[in-house]
Amino acid sequence: MANGAPAGLPRRTPRPWHGMTMPVWLRLLVRNHFAVSPSRIPMALAVSVFSVLNSSAAVVQRIRFGRAVSRTRIEIPPLFIVGHWRTGTTLLHELLALDDRFAYPTTYQCMAPRHFLVTRRMMTRLGGLLLPEHRPIDGMRLRWDLPQEDEFALCVQGLPSLYAGWAFPRRGGDGPTLDPAEMLGEEGRRWRAALLGFLQAVTLGDGRRLVLKSPAHTARAATLAEMFPGASFVHMVRDPYVVVPSALEAWRRMADSLGLQTGCRPDLEDHLMGVFEAMYRRFEEDRKRIGPGRVVDVRYEDLVADPVAVMARIYQSLGLGGFEGVRPAIEGYVEAAAGYLTNRHESTPGLRRRITERWAGYARRYGYELDDPQAVPVAPTA
Repeated sequence: MANGAPAGLPRRTPRPWHGMTMPVWLRLLVRNHFAVSPSRIPMALAVSVFSVLNSSAAVVQRIRFGRAVSRTRIEIPPLFIVGHWRTGTTLLHELLALDDRFAYPTTYQCMAPRHFLVTRRMMTRLGGLLLPEHRPIDGMRLRWDLPQEDEFALCVQGLPSLYAGWAFPRRGGDGPTLDPAEMLGEEGRRWRAALLGFLQAVTLGDGRRLVLKSPAHTARAATLAEMFPGASFVHMVRDPYVVVPSALEAWRRMADSLGLQTGCRPDLEDHLMGVFEAMYRRFEEDRKRIGPGRVVDVRYEDLVADPVAVMARIYQSLGLGGFEGVRPAIEGYVEAAAGYLTNRHESTPGLRRRITERWAGYARRYGYELDDPQAVPVAPTA
């Protein structure tokens, strides 16, 4: 849907921007010159009201829990799930979350990162009817208490994030670098402090190991390994001919569902291709510095073909232990999801050729067959 109400999500459904405090919300508006589309003005007005409430609740949380959060230690190094968007990171996150020895940020915590400690009980009860049953991009389950990627929490706090590009999709997405190691001075320190503070709040009163999932973390592996010595990484990969068109469609749907303006940047394909190249240039450098035994690669195709066997390999490779205790829960999850069908997206000849050219190194490293570039027809120019 190009105009009118956002597609995929009911009007009443909270967007990430509804969790922003007033200063963060105003900075987002100013940075994008208040370019809200007329049909999205009601959303912007609602976010403005919520930003006042969020600011007040954040003050209450800081007074009540600030000292306790700052004293909380991440005793067990987290387990990070990384990989390009649409490679199955959400599926793996939900499978690992079945192990009750692990903790994870929930959807509500990521939507309200500055005040969830004081509002989660009330809001998850009152707001349970506000969320649709499934995500608009792929039909995966959506609930306040399900695992969510912490990138949303960073975005909602106003940290540099690609996801801020969904707010103003005709304008946004160029600014932030993926890797905080490349951020200058105070900005990089602020990013690290925000992530650590959020995870400390999630961990408060819960000493279990955190399992975190974010495609954007693929470009931050070395930074995360430095912040959390001993951290491990599960890296998801998938056939590029499936990943790229699926990621493009997901990005458009998220922009349409969440955006404060209609439409999308005309160079989205080239933009996301550039994000991919920057992400994997950094990841391949980082994994050499992390050391052996702390990164395990998982093919999406293998995970969906035999989830139990792949999960057993992950547990063994990373020394997680206790797999037999969680095996029944994984088998139950797999049985319940047996009827789920993934979305299918076809590539145009021009897109297929660009994938062949720009994803060649990824395909070689992770065992995917790509076309002979000379055999793929060149898309006609306008």
